[in-house]
Amino acid sequence: MKTFTELMDNLVELTVGTREKKTSGEKQAAKAEYRKNKIKIKARNKKYQRSAGAKLLAKKSERMKKMGKTATGRDITVAGGSGAAQRAKEKKKELQKR
Repeated sequence: MKTFTELMDNLVELTVGTREKKTSGEKQAAKAEYRKNKIKIKARNKKYQRSAGAKLLAKKSERMKKMGKTATGRDITVAGGSGAAQRAKEKKKELQKR
C-alpha cells in the first residue's frame, strides 16, 4: 500500500509530463479551424438575435391587441373565405368586451 505522499508524487509525475511542441504549420491550421468554426457558430445563432425595434414592437403588440390593431397600427383582420363575416362579427364582439 502506497503512502499518501508517494501517491501524490506519482500523480504529479503523470500530470506534469512534457508537453508536445506544435509546429508553426499546426498552429496556423488550428487558428484557421477556430476561425471557421467561430463564423459557423455566429451564423447559426444569428437567427435567434432580435433587433431592438422588434422587441419594442412585441411589447407594443400586446397593448394594441386590446384595440384590435397590430403593433404597426393596422386593424387585425380575420381570414377570408366562407364564414369570414361571422368571424369578423365575433372578433368585434370580443374586442368590445375588453
